[in-house]
Parts: sequence; C-alpha cells; structure tokens
Amino acid sequence: MLCPDHTKAEKLASAVLGYCGSCLAEKGELVSSILVKHEDLRKTSGLVGSVPRDGIVVCVECGNQCRLDESETGFCGLRYASDSKVLENFPDRAIVSWYFDPIPTNCTADWVCSVSQERKPHKLGAKLNNLAVFYGSCNSDCFFCQNASHKQMTVAGRPLMSPLELADAVDSKTACVCYFGGDPGCNSKHSLASSAHIRDKWNIPICYETNGNISRKYLDRIAEIVLQSHGTLKFDLKAVSPNLYRALTGVSNETVMRNFRHLAKAGRNRDHEFLVASILLVPGYVGISETERLCKFIAECDVTIPTVLLGFYPHNYMRDLPRTSRRHAYESKKAAETAGLTNVRIGNINLLSEVQYNIE
Repeated sequence: MLCPDHTKAEKLASAVLGYCGSCLAEKGELVSSILVKHEDLRKTSGLVGSVPRDGIVVCVECGNQCRLDESETGFCGLRYASDSKVLENFPDRAIVSWYFDPIPTNCTADWVCSVSQERKPHKLGAKLNNLAVFYGSCNSDCFFCQNASHKQMTVAGRPLMSPLELADAVDSKTACVCYFGGDPGCNSKHSLASSAHIRDKWNIPICYETNGNISRKYLDRIAEIVLQSHGTLKFDLKAVSPNLYRALTGVSNETVMRNFRHLAKAGRNRDHEFLVASILLVPGYVGISETERLCKFIAECDVTIPTVLLGFYPHNYMRDLPRTSRRHAYESKKAAETAGLTNVRIGNINLLSEVQYNIE
C-alpha cells in the first residue's frame, strides 16, 4: 500500500504500520496506536504484550529494564517478580538451540571477521563450521523479524540447555561461535557462561549478532570476550529516529545507541575489527534519509567502523513490502560514504530486486 499522507510521492507503507517511515519518524502521535498493535499481536501469540512500566521491581538483565509488579513476567518471558526480587523461569538454563553452519556462511561480518581472513577452509585443508546458537527469546518485537520462530520457543519454554551443555556442542571442526536469535541481549548471563566454558577448551572466536539492547551490567564483559577471542560484535541498528524505531520494534533504542557509542570508544585501539554495524534497508521505512542519519551517527562514533547494508526480504507482519531494490542499496551505500564512513559494504546482493519505489 501507499502511505495515505504521501500518495503523490508514492511512499510505500506496510498495512501493519499504516504510514511510511517519514510519517512515523516525525509524528509521534501515530506511534501510540502502533504500539497497541504490537501488544495485541504479542498477546495473541501468548507473549507479554509490552514492556512493563508500572511495577516497583526493576529487572536489569537487559536494556528494557522492565518494572514488574508481584508475579508479573518481563517482556522477554524469561523472568518474573517474586518477593521483591527478579527470579528466573529457567534457572541456570536458557531456551536455546544450535546447529552447524558450514563456512563460508552468510555472516553479515564475513568480510572483516578473523575466520574469513585467517582461517579460510581451503587453506586449512578441512571443512570447518560455525556453531550458530539461536536463543529462543527476544527483548524486541520487530514487525519484520526474519527469525520469528523464537516466539514459539519462548511460549513453549524449550529446548532448554545449560551453558556447559551448549559448550559441549563445540568440536574440532568448529571455527567460531555466533550467538543470535531471538537475541542474546536478554540471555547475556547464559552466553557469557557458555563462552567461558568454550574458551577453557577451544581457542576460537566468539561472536554476537544482536539488537544491542544489552544491559550495561554485561556489556563490557561481552565486549571483552569478543575482543579477546578476535570475534565480532554485530549491532543491528534498525533506525536512529526514536519514533520510527519504536514503531518498528515496539521498544526504545535509547540503550542501543548508548551501547554502540560506548563500544565504539572501547574499540578505537583495536588490533582487529570488533564492532560491526548492520542496517536493514526496509522499503518505505529505512530509505536514503534514514540510512544517512544512521550513518552520520556511526561516523560520529568512528568513521572506520565496518558497516553492512542488508537487503530486506518480506517476512513476519511486513510481507506486503517488496524486496530491497538494487537502486535502494547502491544509493544507500553512496549516502553512507557521503556521511563519512570508510568501510561500507552491501551484504546480501543476491537478494536485491529490480522493483521501482520511492527510496527516500
């Protein structure tokens, strides 16, 4: 559909949002009704509708910092309040699954990661794998989520694994580990414990692919293990405009932006690429203007941060949008470089389409 406020400009809009990205970024009053949609759809799926804000018990396990009433469950579905404390639904375990992804993978940081640069399988004469760790819970609610199966895992509360059980999945053909999901941001304690077990036995890179909504309680520890292991910490920044970010994801990007700034500063003296930014080019929502704003933010942190522009594939509640066009992707790359970034790449080029639409 076309945005009702920009029909002459023919700006795309997804039915679930009702308006284009520029409208949502500029008109905060539109976001309230969209948040109700997030809440209703989540409740239909058996999830907590929105980030609890009225309770007196504060959960500090992720950036949402849910404020819980007695017996109330947090947004991620993993924790609840009891006797003025935050307790785990699954103590010492996480809802998580894993699989081996043969290298080379479709990793969004493959052009800068140490495995691709230093451990190429053809050089080693052996077939190597990435241990892809999929957490079945998330502290965001993206309408365009490409891995929405995490919601069913959250509701089911399985499969469950301890950190040691997960670490035992690593074998001699494992070149690296990547936590994603869902999101490792609300499973930080579990991922750190798993990483410690892995690093005790294996000298391999540990990577995170995250929305960045991580508690400062864990952020530096995650950064340390990623840096020490020569892994990468990939932030999916989504949008810089607060209203647009909230409309797309149901949550705030305040912690995300603050965490990115902090990590950018910590990585300035890096001896390998550490922090990687990814931007999903969602037609109608993350066009040239929003991409330029995002890239200016990244450039303010560090112009050398590797930044990957990713093509959108219609999924979840935003199936009514087209795939990202080739023009959209290449014009976004120009905008990123104009913003000052020196290491920009278009990721999944094979996904790009020839569909024509307003890319602003």
